[in-house]
Amino acid sequence: MTPFPVERPLDDHAAPFPVERLEDDARLARYVDLILASPHNLVSRGARSELLTRHVPESLILASRLPAGPAQVVDIGSGAGLPGLVVALARPDLAVTLIEASAKKARFLEATAADLEVEVEVVAGRAEDVGRGALAGRFDHATARAVAPLDRLVPWALPLLRPGGLLHAVKGDRWAQDLASAARTIERLGARVVHTPDGSEAGQGVRVVIIAAPEPLPRRGRG
Repeated sequence: MTPFPVERPLDDHAAPFPVERLEDDARLARYVDLILASPHNLVSRGARSELLTRHVPESLILASRLPAGPAQVVDIGSGAGLPGLVVALARPDLAVTLIEASAKKARFLEATAADLEVEVEVVAGRAEDVGRGALAGRFDHATARAVAPLDRLVPWALPLLRPGGLLHAVKGDRWAQDLASAARTIERLGARVVHTPDGSEAGQGVRVVIIAAPEPLPRRGRG
């Protein structure tokens, strides 16, 4: 069970944003080819066989759920670009930054973005370090898929978000246990759970927990 009440429905998530269909965008097929052709171990052996049937489609579903832009989006732990590079391809209304700690994967992301002619910013570094630098407080939305448990992911993401910005964390079947384990961390940091997976999300195979960064307290007027 979710350890917090979900504070408000996200009205802008009610209708999916129209994204390019996979078969209609040759760049997505090219992207998969580049992953498979890379000499680096960008994804697991099992994931390689499911790129077209699971990982890219799930990333497209996440892309469709992000509110309409313009907005600044940061993808934490981008790896081979799932979901961040797919979001950038599908959502030209969003300015996407990819954070990746592995230098070889960051170089792959830069080369692939150039090949696909999609504008992204690639930052080679750990999210917890990047959040203490020039990118702190810059982003409206953060995305993360299969990166870390929420009790670690939330402290990485919040410094990157503007006040009230949203972390969209793609989670598996055990999302509720993950969220419960992160309850104290989320409360301590002043963040709020604003969306948890429902039955329709489970049917699509994509479960997203959305957490809002704290907003500054209103100033008290002088009495």
